[in-house]
Amino acid sequence: MVNYFTNWKSCAPCYVRKMPGLRRYTVPVLNEELDQLLQNRYPTILVEGEVAQLQQPISGHCYVLLRDRGGSKNMDCSLSAVVWKDDWNRLRYRPAIGDRVLCRGRLAVYSPRGNVQLYVTDIAPAGQGDLAREIEARKARLMADGLLDPRRKRALPRYPRVVGVATSLTGAALQDFLKVSKGRFPAARILVAPCLVQGSETAPSVIRAVELLIEDGRSEVIVVTRGGGSKEDLLPFHDEGLARFLAVCPVPVVSAVGHQIDTTIADLVADAVAPTPSAAAMLVFPDGREMAQRVDDTLSVLLRAMNKGIEQRKERVEARKNRLRHPGERLREGYRRQVELERRLVLCMHRLIPDVKRQVSRVSVGLQPALLRLLSERRRKLESLEDRLRALSPVAVLDRGYAIVSGKPGLIRDPQQVEPGMSLQVRVRGGQFEVKVGGEPQLRLL
Repeated sequence: MVNYFTNWKSCAPCYVRKMPGLRRYTVPVLNEELDQLLQNRYPTILVEGEVAQLQQPISGHCYVLLRDRGGSKNMDCSLSAVVWKDDWNRLRYRPAIGDRVLCRGRLAVYSPRGNVQLYVTDIAPAGQGDLAREIEARKARLMADGLLDPRRKRALPRYPRVVGVATSLTGAALQDFLKVSKGRFPAARILVAPCLVQGSETAPSVIRAVELLIEDGRSEVIVVTRGGGSKEDLLPFHDEGLARFLAVCPVPVVSAVGHQIDTTIADLVADAVAPTPSAAAMLVFPDGREMAQRVDDTLSVLLRAMNKGIEQRKERVEARKNRLRHPGERLREGYRRQVELERRLVLCMHRLIPDVKRQVSRVSVGLQPALLRLLSERRRKLESLEDRLRALSPVAVLDRGYAIVSGKPGLIRDPQQVEPGMSLQVRVRGGQFEVKVGGEPQLRLL
């Protein structure tokens, strides 16, 4: 067999022209014939697969990438599909990324690029796709661990001084966030931790960025954000590890990933969710203009209240001023009252002295006999008490020849209290003397 392509740069034109039995095609002609073959061979077919990408540009047509695993080589295969605008608008079922669908259409070649495409006229659900099932399984595990419980969500700080942002430095999301935050609350500082927001390394990169913000310690709230994208672009934010990390973050987390219609697992575990980066800034920062207006309104109310209070106090001062009199006048009035009271007191005393004298004279006449009678009664009562006291006194017994004996133990009442050699004091009528016990005391029966 002849190798016609050896040293093809110089020989190829010559040998190609001499190859017998070969038809010469141009690219457009070949693409058109391939398109005709496919349309004749597959006029209407049903294709089942999982929606991997779904895009709908401004033209209104919908471009879908179907994928599935299998075939003789058990490989991941994909097929491009197109749904024209009219067919898309009349569809009752609108697929999403991860859905497993059954598409009806025809195969054809897109001549400008030579791509084989499925032109779809109808789409129906064919069961849950692998990706959708995996996402639902992740949600179920997070739900079982209580990480999706709304009660665990924390309130955002009302006036944050420092806000941490984990996002791409080159994306429009950061610029949108900065623009809105500057207009709403320029006093706050924004601490940016750069990370990937697209691709297989997105989840670890976001985790590292948030860890950096936590270690810094200044952020009062952390915003994880990126702009909109396809469902496939947002798949990293369905990562279970990222979701668990955000759920246990010590700082409140705001998730602003994708558009308003997109909901990721990161949104479900975050403390607050915003549909866009701009909405996240509006959620995190208070409205500075509204705050300024509130301050102005409050200041106006305070000024009105202060002016009203000053006017009221002025009126009160004027009223009290009119009631005030000169201290000299008040002193003169007091002096006049004092003189008048002294005069009245002297007159009153002059009138009362004769009456008092007469009353004293009457009382003194009857007072002396009454005092004498009272003294006589008190003396008789005292003498009676003295006689009774004397009769009860132990000293009176001494007049009848008795004696009182006392010693170290006290008053001697029993011979057992006395010991040989003990000194005793004996008291009799004429006085007392000391005796000493000479022998053993003996009991006597008297």
